Amino acid sequence: MILDSGIELLRAILGRIDLRKLLLDPRVSILIDPPPETLQEFLLTHYIPSISGDIKTVPLRSRVDLSNEFFQSCISTFQKGMETLSHDFTVQTQFGKKWFVNSLANLPVAEQTTHLLTPKRKVLITAAGPSLESFIEQIRKERKESLFIATDTSLPVLLEYELNPDAVISIDCQHVSYHHFLKGLPKNIPLVLDLASPPLLARLTEKVIFFASLHPFCRYISTYWRQFPSIDTSGGNVTHAAVSLALTLGADQIYLYGADFSFPRGKSYARGSYLYPYFLTRSHRYLPLESSFSHFLFNNQKLEKRKGDWGIRYIPPRMEHYRLYLEALIEKSSALIVPVRGEGESIRVPPPSPRYERDISMRIFSAGPKSSSWKEFLRSYLENIQQLSIPFDPVVSYLESLSLDQRNLWTTLLPISAVIRKEHGKEEVPSSSLLIESRTWAMEKIERYLRDW
Repeated sequence: MILDSGIELLRAILGRIDLRKLLLDPRVSILIDPPPETLQEFLLTHYIPSISGDIKTVPLRSRVDLSNEFFQSCISTFQKGMETLSHDFTVQTQFGKKWFVNSLANLPVAEQTTHLLTPKRKVLITAAGPSLESFIEQIRKERKESLFIATDTSLPVLLEYELNPDAVISIDCQHVSYHHFLKGLPKNIPLVLDLASPPLLARLTEKVIFFASLHPFCRYISTYWRQFPSIDTSGGNVTHAAVSLALTLGADQIYLYGADFSFPRGKSYARGSYLYPYFLTRSHRYLPLESSFSHFLFNNQKLEKRKGDWGIRYIPPRMEHYRLYLEALIEKSSALIVPVRGEGESIRVPPPSPRYERDISMRIFSAGPKSSSWKEFLRSYLENIQQLSIPFDPVVSYLESLSLDQRNLWTTLLPISAVIRKEHGKEEVPSSSLLIESRTWAMEKIERYLRDW
């Protein structure tokens, strides 16, 4: 990607130097005076970390000095785009294969589910921060005319106080999320799950409601087999997803309890959450409960220590990012979102817009009709990826030579490519080989699953 300012300069260069060989190379793109949103969109759509590898900038210093303000703006936009890509790629390298396998395993249950959530104007959401304990009685009073959604981490805390939510949401694809349900899931409480959630969770209740997050294979399933409602999980944590669920239902008042995004006074979670029974089973005279929590808090975490009216708070970087993502979601929303303040970090909320200006529609949260049985869909998907032509380098040129449907098929495999790239370590692997390995791995999983079911 070549960035420059001033079309007149480019025209003058082309009038003196024959650059046809460069301009006709399909790998080369030239952007002249691009606005920030165009530059960021170009970067996000053309640079695919899982198959493209590293990215570098090479400034022509004499040219940059002549238009320093323009190029500094480009660098700032470039850095923001890279932060987004870097975070997304890191997550893919950890969970790319797990998303795919979990989605496969959830298809039989996803075919049968017919449950739904009805819209509600007022929604209460509980997270598992330490301040949740002090709001239990307030929640008990407020819930009568509200839809009460619990995050999976807060569920065991609520059960300790015999307070049953109207629905529970879980988005983690790791099996550790099962620990939140060791106290059980009360009967008739719907469980809202990502299609990529561990299949073990879908067996906890008959009232499962699946949604499709932005994982490529989940989106493909929702587009070509059965349409599932969508929830924004880009915030990386379940509280963000719960707010997105409430907004999808058309809520115009959302109240958050226990969303501390910090460890106030060194306390990790509300009493009764999954860590308490786990640490309790390991505790003894030389390792009391407090030692386990202290080790959990300070071991391998870069904590920022802040002081305020509520005392000392410790904030790990990931919680700071979670809070910022939630604030961005709140800022875009037309609903009145109220983070009920406890001892944790303050969540910035813009001034509420007048009620008559809010454009909020209420929608039922449920899956649409399926186009075929899950086995027929999976066989069709398997046949389609088998028929994809052999990739070649440069991969970007290969992908651009394909139809939209064919590119969509490869997109479902890109998170797997990210994992495979990580597994190769420092070994240099051609991008085309990564795609071939990803397809082979996915085909083996699908064939085995169809054979064993």
